[in-house]
Amino acid sequence: MEDPKPTVTVGATVPAERIAAAAAVRRLIHSFVAHDGDIAVLGRIAAEADRLAEELRAAPGRVREQSVLDRFAMPKADGDELACFDDCMVAGPANPLSAGTSGRRDGDEAVLTVTLDAGFEGLPGRAHGGALACLFDEAMGYALYMDAVPAFTAWLKVNYRAPVPAGTPLELRARLARREDRKCTMTATATVDGSVVADAEALFVVPRV
Repeated sequence: MEDPKPTVTVGATVPAERIAAAAAVRRLIHSFVAHDGDIAVLGRIAAEADRLAEELRAAPGRVREQSVLDRFAMPKADGDELACFDDCMVAGPANPLSAGTSGRRDGDEAVLTVTLDAGFEGLPGRAHGGALACLFDEAMGYALYMDAVPAFTAWLKVNYRAPVPAGTPLELRARLARREDRKCTMTATATVDGSVVADAEALFVVPRV
C-alpha cells in the first residue's frame, strides 16, 4: 500500500506569495479565455501547467484549521473592509478560481464590488448567471459576518432582470431584512452603472450550539 502523503495544517492567513501566485493564475485564466493564442503558446501553457501541477502534487497536502472561522466573531465598524477566507472559491485572494472581489461595510449593508472577467462568461459577452448567484450568496454572508452572525445558506432565490456584461464593474449590496430566532432573511441587489441587473432573497440559518 502506498504511504499517505504528509499534510500541513494552515491557519487563518496564507503567505503573500500564495496570494500572488493565485492572482497570476487568475490573470492567465481570463487571458486564455479572452485571447486567441497561437499553437506554440497553447502548447507551452499545457506543458508548463502540467509540470507545475505535478510539482505541487508532490508537496504535502493542506488542511485548513478551524481558526479561520474566528473572524466571524469580530463585528466590523462602518466603513471597515470585509475580507473573505483566503481560500474561498468565490472571493478568496489565495484561490485562483475566485472572482477577486472586495467588500466593505456601509451602514447596515455589506457592499461587494467585482468585475466578472472573460473566464466568467456564459453567453458571449455576458457573465454567467451562476457566477452572479455565488456573489449574492457571498455578499449576504458578508452582511451577517459584519455583525458576527455565523449563519449558513438554506435557500437562495435570484431574479435576473438584465444581462450582466462581462468585464464591467458590478456592485452588490446585501442586508439582513429580518431575523426570527435562528432564521435570517437576507435581501440583496446587483447594479451596473447604477441600474439594477438582478436582486435576490435568501434564508440563512444560525447553527445550533
